[in-house]
Amino acid sequence: MTVILSRAVLASYLATLILLPWSWIPPFPWLHEHAQWSDAVFAVTATAWLFERWRLGTWPRFRPVHAALGLYFTFSCLSLLLASPNPEAGLPKLLGVAELCTLAVITSDLASRPGVSRYITRVVAVTSLVTAAAAVAGLALFYAGIYSRLIGIYGELEPSGWYARVQSGTYNPSLLASFCIFAWAIVARQNGELPGWLRRLTLVALSTTVFLTFSRGILGFVLALILRRADTGRRRAFAAMCIAGFAALMLSLTIWKPSINPIHPLATHFETTSPSRYQAATSSIMTLVAHPLLGSGLGTSPGQYRGAPFDSHLTPLNIAASLGLPALTAISFLIALLWRGRRRPTELAIWGGLAGLALDGLGQDIEDFRHVWVMIGLADADRKHGENSSALPV
Repeated sequence: MTVILSRAVLASYLATLILLPWSWIPPFPWLHEHAQWSDAVFAVTATAWLFERWRLGTWPRFRPVHAALGLYFTFSCLSLLLASPNPEAGLPKLLGVAELCTLAVITSDLASRPGVSRYITRVVAVTSLVTAAAAVAGLALFYAGIYSRLIGIYGELEPSGWYARVQSGTYNPSLLASFCIFAWAIVARQNGELPGWLRRLTLVALSTTVFLTFSRGILGFVLALILRRADTGRRRAFAAMCIAGFAALMLSLTIWKPSINPIHPLATHFETTSPSRYQAATSSIMTLVAHPLLGSGLGTSPGQYRGAPFDSHLTPLNIAASLGLPALTAISFLIALLWRGRRRPTELAIWGGLAGLALDGLGQDIEDFRHVWVMIGLADADRKHGENSSALPV
């Protein structure tokens, strides 16, 4: 019975991973505009996991990482109850925060079990290949004169018809680029145990797809590739320079907005109007100064753009301005704990992926992306030898 239950938990979890990059296929119109079928499947996973642990009478050992997750959820609750202008409207958002924290915990537990890492890598590879195929199909349809939701737009706030940006099954190209960083890190791991041909094919497909998004996430993807190879002193020094340079470039794109047309690259120029991200960031800073403890409230947008509420498009600032500095401290504490407790030698693909996602977070709000929390769970599972406590059958 225990073996069957554990396999059911694993199967449901793997189905959640398969559905991660499919935000609108098939439609899931309940609870929240960005809810998707992976949420419903993960609810089944969490229920089955709780039942499995209850039946066995054992639970993952409580560690500081769990305390950091608990603090983040607690501060989110306080922000909703004490700062949000409409707490009832923010309840789905709080449910989402609970899901993300639970996703990290269950990912860590399952990935710590013998043999599970291999299954995770394979399902991420398969869903990545299908995602890449959908992106290329959308691009082909676009140039054939057929519009589909597989294609996004140039400039989400100020659209242009100059060229196509692929988004596949996600709801915008930037989210697809972020998923590509995550998927690349999973497939490139040393313990992924993928057949060589499948590994190479998946990595090529992800690299092609992320560049077709024409998004800032390309920088995060390139950084992940560089850090994956940072296994010597010279390569680490080069990686450190890339981190500093890419971060400066990402932040500069918040202040100055280049107008880029890949079809006519020589026509590239900087626009004279104030960029939307600059307006969002500066207004979010003002919100943070006014509400440093609990922010503007869970479920609210702390910034302003053209007089309307708008997210910061800079993850640390968005967390601090919407939830408060204590929530940002909890997240920072979580990442610091993961880094301090990492396995040696360090799995460079995992931490390269996390660094790539962090860089991408300087250009968009990634704290609600499901794959980011899966990556956090995988980093926790890849901790020091002897600390992986789960040895349940699968």
